[in-house]
Amino acid sequence: MIEFEPLLRAIHDLPLSEFVRGSVWAYPILEMLHLVGLGLLFGPIVIFDLRILGVIRISGAATVASLLLPWVWIGFAINATSGLLLFGSDALEFGDNPAFQVKMGLIFASGLNAAIFQLRAQQPYDGVGPVPTSLRFQAALSIILWLSVIVAGRLIAYVA
Repeated sequence: MIEFEPLLRAIHDLPLSEFVRGSVWAYPILEMLHLVGLGLLFGPIVIFDLRILGVIRISGAATVASLLLPWVWIGFAINATSGLLLFGSDALEFGDNPAFQVKMGLIFASGLNAAIFQLRAQQPYDGVGPVPTSLRFQAALSIILWLSVIVAGRLIAYVA
């Protein structure tokens, strides 16, 4: 088994981690940024997935994707940055937290699902017309995975 404690301790002891931990405002501001990033990440993903599922009937999926994808990446950048800083503030505790571990696994699974979707969507499906059932399944899975990321993230505060 891999021993992560030395790495987690090194992250925990970084000056930036100590600043976030010791500052009155840093942690709450990072939490707020994390929520804003979540909205920018999850909102466009849900709109796109609902378009693929046929729940939202707006222009072609390719057009919707080109409008929404930049916001997803902005949200992801905000969340990755704020999340790393929040993690560093107490890396030892977060690293041992089962809800945090599940959240990280779900983020990985969500990213993998998105990558597979992108590869598959570019080949047989041009973004116009009926959506193949397999892509609909992936869109539904995307919503479920991202909702699960949010739930797991919220549980971090309550699971030891």
